[in-house]
Amino acid sequence: MSERTPEQSLDDLIAGSKVTRRQVLKWSGTLAVTSLAAPILAACGGETGGGATPTSGTTGGNVATPEAPQPTPVATTNVSGWNPRFKDKATVSRFGFGTDNTTARVRVQAFEQAYPNITLKAAPEIDDQKILTAVASGDVPDLFWLGRNTVLSWAARDALEPMDDLIKNDDRFKLDNFYEAAVKEVQYEGQTWAIPQFMDARPIFVSLEPLRQAGLKVENIDTSDWQQLREFGEKLTKKQGNKITRWGFDTKVQSGFLWMYSWGNGSSLLSDDGKTATFDTPENIEALKYTVDTMNSQGGFRSYKAFLDTTQFEGPENFIVKNQVVMTPFESWLLGIIAEGDPKHEFRALPFKGKNGDIISMSGGNAWAIPKGAKNKEAAWEFISFMSDADIWRKAGEAEKKETKAAKGVYIPSLTANKAADKMLREEVYTSTTPAIDEAVDLFPQLLEQSKQVVASPVLKEITDILQAEAVDPALQGSKQPDAAMKDAQQKAQRALDKFYK
Repeated sequence: MSERTPEQSLDDLIAGSKVTRRQVLKWSGTLAVTSLAAPILAACGGETGGGATPTSGTTGGNVATPEAPQPTPVATTNVSGWNPRFKDKATVSRFGFGTDNTTARVRVQAFEQAYPNITLKAAPEIDDQKILTAVASGDVPDLFWLGRNTVLSWAARDALEPMDDLIKNDDRFKLDNFYEAAVKEVQYEGQTWAIPQFMDARPIFVSLEPLRQAGLKVENIDTSDWQQLREFGEKLTKKQGNKITRWGFDTKVQSGFLWMYSWGNGSSLLSDDGKTATFDTPENIEALKYTVDTMNSQGGFRSYKAFLDTTQFEGPENFIVKNQVVMTPFESWLLGIIAEGDPKHEFRALPFKGKNGDIISMSGGNAWAIPKGAKNKEAAWEFISFMSDADIWRKAGEAEKKETKAAKGVYIPSLTANKAADKMLREEVYTSTTPAIDEAVDLFPQLLEQSKQVVASPVLKEITDILQAEAVDPALQGSKQPDAAMKDAQQKAQRALDKFYK
């Protein structure tokens, strides 16, 4: 979608938009692409479910690919049990959410059937400049589809409407039904600024055949024993001459996972109030050093990068399916990629644990927000409330399952921010497949219940970028020692925080 000129109205921008789809091409991504700096669930091209391939903005890459063929639309039926409150005629426009996948399309179609009085318009692409331009001009859409890690930065800039009164006055909607970690990401100064939608969890995926070849058993893996993980990783790595052909244990720290190692080592990268960076605590320096030493024990960053270029992400060439990586923490949507590549592949999904044995996970995802000055705020809320309802998720899940079955694939239920919807999709729509996939599907909501959230902060994206660019990347590349890297990043992050808060 082209940049908006001052002469273009919001309707012009929407009318001229084109849906694009971007897919992950590299599973761990280049350095400086983090899972927090960009939303796990993309703003471009709609939404993705728990088993879907993420679109642009995800950890792992941002290389464009041609538009994927669209499946045959699934007919929707009238929505029963839903009580429409908004009766007036209105047009609701949205930025960042398209209908290029079944889950999005079916839910939007259901809304259009339930609300013939509301016309929907969409500009599926969104970026910071488009938001800034819209807010500055006062010609805003009625909905933003935002990465949750960016919500508070827009709220702090007075670009969003608080939603607490809308929530309070809608007895169809219960925020208590949502995962706590997701809700905390969108709350600031006692108010709620967005409604979470999708979630992802972060288990450790383990491919079993390489373990057997090395005389190891998955039952003996203790994910709280980080030294064991490193030793197994070194043992499982294979070389052909100077070339790495199999990577044993990828910590995924190059893709924003240092937060998990920080928590797992008894620390955090931000104070509880979000105003003080704590990058340079001994525990955090030790966590970064661990991940650097783990990569170096298997060949180092240059070897890793060269190995990465030999891997594929989707289909039967997927790096787990091909046994090219044995162990790695990864976003839960990798399960859908594995199932697509080879549903019978032997693997396990294990909870990542801190050194004290506690389960550690984190989550990313998108949320619905209403821009400041939206002309149809009540109608926009009606859309958000409808799209968050468990019965609407059921409708989408059943349609997705039907399409997947017709394509001879494996249906993996979406992970939503609504716990009731997750339980329903898992227990009533999902059909048992293989023990490994069943076990993973059951594990993910457990991880979400115990997921830690990064401290909500209006400058989260900025300090996360600093953490990656000034600490993690140089340490992995060997241009700085972990302690020096974390101390340098600490100073820059604190300056960014002080600039905002003081």
